[in-house]
Amino acid sequence: MEAGVDTFGFHPFPRKNMKAILLSAAMATSAILVAQPVIDQVDAPQEGDVFPYIATGYVPVTESGANVVWDLSGIGTGAATNLPCEAASATAYGNQYPSATLALDAGNVITYIRADATGLYAVGVYKQVGAQALQIHMTDEQLMLPYPCTYGTQFSDPYTYSYSYTGGTVNGGGHGVYVADGFGSLILPFDTIHNVLKLSGTDTVSEAIPGTSYVTAIDQVYFYKPGVHYYVLAATHLSQSVNGAPPQQGGGISYLAESMFAGIHEDRAQAIGVEAWPNPARDVVNVTFGLAGGHHVQLELFDGLGRRVSGMRKITTVAGIQQAGMDVHDLPAGIYFLQVTDDHGQQGSCRIVVQ
Repeated sequence: MEAGVDTFGFHPFPRKNMKAILLSAAMATSAILVAQPVIDQVDAPQEGDVFPYIATGYVPVTESGANVVWDLSGIGTGAATNLPCEAASATAYGNQYPSATLALDAGNVITYIRADATGLYAVGVYKQVGAQALQIHMTDEQLMLPYPCTYGTQFSDPYTYSYSYTGGTVNGGGHGVYVADGFGSLILPFDTIHNVLKLSGTDTVSEAIPGTSYVTAIDQVYFYKPGVHYYVLAATHLSQSVNGAPPQQGGGISYLAESMFAGIHEDRAQAIGVEAWPNPARDVVNVTFGLAGGHHVQLELFDGLGRRVSGMRKITTVAGIQQAGMDVHDLPAGIYFLQVTDDHGQQGSCRIVVQ
């Protein structure tokens, strides 16, 4: 068997200490003000989710920017394979990963994850390879996606892992550098999915077992959409070198099947553009957001543990840029997340520092 990163069964992604760039509201010609999509904690996988993915050959996806249309209508089609999400404790190996709350169970590969207000983290992977069972434990958790994540978000992630193999312990680690470098519409073989966020980056991973060392570069592009609890499409290209030999190449694309989008109304799933100032703040935070008139809007402030610490309701009267003020003078110094939700389910968020 080949060891190396391609045996893991989870997608390397950056992690803590991300820097989110605030997103600006943009006026659309329709009644709804369309803005850059924001992926937040409400978009994390949930127990009971089932993600039907179609696997096909690799195609580079390089274009970036605002309001881009990515035409992948020509990629391969076929039968979907379901990826269910269940409670970690419900799986056969959940007790080996006590910090995990959920498991993405593909049968012979189970990825153990947890989510909080700062992101979605991989804490370990169980993988059956022939007669060999690998129980991979992240000794420094790997962030699969930071929250909130929007156009311009950049983050860098070192992570480490270990697992037992043929009587010994294999230690490995990697480093990923990623940027959310585009948003717009994604054309798939069955339909066009609007309001997607493109995330691009590279992980460099190394590990060694007695007599063999691996260095793997993993170029990845992911598309996310608010309201969909996992990625819409992933394009992955790997280049792996063994003991310094010329690298071997591989890759592929997986994307959600049409059934996943039944009943999703694109106009209602658009994210709300949100800005807050001053930031950092001491007494009052001024919030602006773009929205049509006649909406009830809930503004909520959450701390770093995802606990709601403040909230207010507002009724918009005319379409355009809205404004509200939130009192933060009684809050302890720290990082908070402001979330704006209207009565049609649109959401937007931004990060606030209270001094």
